[in-house]
Amino acid sequence: MFSYKLMDSQQARAFTTELHDRHIEIHLSDVSAISVRGEKDLKPSHCVLPFKYLQYADRIRNLTVYKDDVWVVTFPKCGTTWTQEMVWLIDHDLDYETAGKVDLSRRTVFIEASAVIGDYLGDTVAAVEKLARPRHIKSHLPLALLPQQLWTVKPKIIYCARNPKDAAVSYMHHYRHLHGFQGTNETFLEGLLTDQILWCPQVPHTLDFWNVRHLDYVMFNHFEDMKKFNTRATRFLLVQQHKLIRTDEMSETTSRDDVFSYKPLATELAKALSCPAATAFIEVKPVEKFTASDSPFSDGLPWEPKACVLPDKYQHFAERVRNFTVYDDDVWIITFPKCGTTWTQEMVWLIDHNLDYERAKGESLNSRSVYLEIAGIAKNLPVDTVAAAASKARPRHIKSHLPMALLPKQLWTVKPKIIYVSRNPKDVAVSYWHHYQMIMGYRGTREIFLEALLADQVVYCPQVQHVLDFWRLRSEQNVLFLTYEQMKQNLREVLTKVCDFFGKQYSDEQLDELARHLSFDEMKKNPATNNSDLTRGAMAMNGRKGESFEFMRKGQVGDYKNELPAEYIARLDQYIAEELRDSDFRFDL
Repeated sequence: MFSYKLMDSQQARAFTTELHDRHIEIHLSDVSAISVRGEKDLKPSHCVLPFKYLQYADRIRNLTVYKDDVWVVTFPKCGTTWTQEMVWLIDHDLDYETAGKVDLSRRTVFIEASAVIGDYLGDTVAAVEKLARPRHIKSHLPLALLPQQLWTVKPKIIYCARNPKDAAVSYMHHYRHLHGFQGTNETFLEGLLTDQILWCPQVPHTLDFWNVRHLDYVMFNHFEDMKKFNTRATRFLLVQQHKLIRTDEMSETTSRDDVFSYKPLATELAKALSCPAATAFIEVKPVEKFTASDSPFSDGLPWEPKACVLPDKYQHFAERVRNFTVYDDDVWIITFPKCGTTWTQEMVWLIDHNLDYERAKGESLNSRSVYLEIAGIAKNLPVDTVAAAASKARPRHIKSHLPMALLPKQLWTVKPKIIYVSRNPKDVAVSYWHHYQMIMGYRGTREIFLEALLADQVVYCPQVQHVLDFWRLRSEQNVLFLTYEQMKQNLREVLTKVCDFFGKQYSDEQLDELARHLSFDEMKKNPATNNSDLTRGAMAMNGRKGESFEFMRKGQVGDYKNELPAEYIARLDQYIAEELRDSDFRFDL
């Protein structure tokens, strides 16, 4: 059905990034397969897409289309998001309440996202197939690559065009900040002029849809007309009440539910921690008072959780995470950041999957054990990890750094297995500082970062309270509380404890092999566990491309003695003592 040519010229290679490393020119082999008739003969050209797209091309072309579908199609940066929101609201009787609570990316699914983004967690073609009808679907694909049933079933199709000069400016910024492009403006513009950028060629993309604008199920709009507040889209969708949509109202909406309060964190420390991955922060706190029936604790003692510091993007995911469906065969790995999470994920997954090293080697850990809330944490991440976790085949392994109060409420009634790992805050401080610099793109001083950590103003803080809440659950049958230091001191003993927790029995030889597999050196050189691709992608998006950094850095206990100034060691000791004053918990040294 398709033919393709690898784009391997020096100029073409300049536009590859961590999100899409090889590009192809893909053609529809048989143009006669396009059943739509245009005002002129349709002569669709090739399209520039990542090599990965070949895995999805036939599925998209053969997708089942329904009459009540609504398709929003554009070349990138031509008012797609604006059009999506306008069309969805008009087609849903101006349901602002749902629009304010459900992210637009879930209401209108980007069908080819998983086909163009390298390590996309999830399958957006499958997500479209599972959407409740009437489905709203977004695409940047040219006419020739779209589902062939579009032209026989004839759902509504809204196309939006934009002046290529304005599209060029917007696409250049988008390509740099979201795709991780590190080249010059001139290089990008040369690529656009020679149609070597993703989804090019640009003008034929528009002309194909201009050629079918006469069809009664196709509406052809101009971005420039929309800027004049033209309301003709309502006529096409047969809605009698019209509402003008203003561009200054098209920023992300804030959920107005009664579950959480969101307070901007505007301290000088918080402002100093602003970085490419997270530019602004909020304090998120449950509004509801926990009762005996919905509290995580069975001891009957009162519990008033503290606010958690998170990027402001998280408010658009908070309620979805809180209402996330939990199953009793789920496995949840929960930690404060930099407490041995990756190590624990690999250990737990292998023990729960009968030491299936072959699958573990062939499938990245991030795919096997999904990081639930990262879509609400990382500013430039074009992935919906909450949806990815929800759609995973059971039994699901899910990772989170969220504090207890923000986790799915069903965790405390369904009671799946939960593994929690703590670590000495002084070692956490060192590891988190390096992570914040290199992965999140922070450019401030170490002293400012440490001051913010002591003031509990870094992402996922407060740190000690995070641990104490789970320490209080340590006696629950479905909770296993571990420490990083225990794992470093006697991993073999911890493996036995985890096996008992899962009801698994392995021979001494098998456990010895597992311990070798989980050694720091083995984990660090294992592509499935060392997060090298994720690290390179994050560094590229956050201004650190080309710099040297490994996600798995040292993995030592007590390394803070070598890296932290004596003043901050003393202040961290004081901070820890104050936080633990009323608890019997003590961090391992």
